[in-house]
Amino acid sequence: MTMLNHLGEFAQSARAAWMPVTPCYAVRLIDRATGMAHCIADIPLVIYSRDPQQAAAELLRNRDPERWMTHIEPVRKVRSVRS
Repeated sequence: MTMLNHLGEFAQSARAAWMPVTPCYAVRLIDRATGMAHCIADIPLVIYSRDPQQAAAELLRNRDPERWMTHIEPVRKVRSVRS
């Protein structure tokens, strides 16, 4: 095997190292009356998105804005280690 066999992997790793990563956000639908997150089967509804305003708009679509609100928080970046 030559080094050319691994050139694609190297290029992808180099690009990932230099390209800025758009932050990810967790968007939750909150009931204003209780302050609790909306749950489905006792699991809180969380949408992960790189465009939190669009995700919040989708969650609030066809809902009463006096009853519902959204909560947006950035997701902490965790770097994985490859072996």
